[in-house]
Amino acid sequence: MELIARHQDREAKVHLERTESGYRIKIGDLEYEVDVAQAGSTIHSLLIEGRQHEVTVRRQKEGVYWVNSALGADEVELMDPLTHLAREAHEASGGGAQQVTAYMPGRVVEILVAEGDEVTAGQGILVLEAMKMKNEIQAESAGVLAKLHVEQDQTVEGGDPLFEVT
Repeated sequence: MELIARHQDREAKVHLERTESGYRIKIGDLEYEVDVAQAGSTIHSLLIEGRQHEVTVRRQKEGVYWVNSALGADEVELMDPLTHLAREAHEASGGGAQQVTAYMPGRVVEILVAEGDEVTAGQGILVLEAMKMKNEIQAESAGVLAKLHVEQDQTVEGGDPLFEVT
């Protein structure tokens, strides 16, 4: 499972994989084997690289958690890559061109509109296949498809520009 984690002003891609004893978690270039035992409704005992950590996790609202450990307490936000992409596009659309980038490596399997076409908010622009799933990437706001940065069957990396709407 791929997630985007936000903590204060930092943001990281997180890959989470279930194992027999817990999880394999990759954050950026770092990888951890984590054994998890639930010690209460919100308390978790984590064994990370041979060190035990008691962590309390409380859900604040959808996707936002209050995490408390011996290292301190703070809010952590978790979101799927598509939600993250939509949020970035929305934040970028404050004026001028809205540039949408690939949220992870994938392949453009279909382009749904042409440069110069008028588009509406939420209209599909292209279909990106990532991790064997097809995801329709949509315009966050209405405008004109000013630039397509990709072609059908093109492979993209996370962060590569896909299109711009003005």
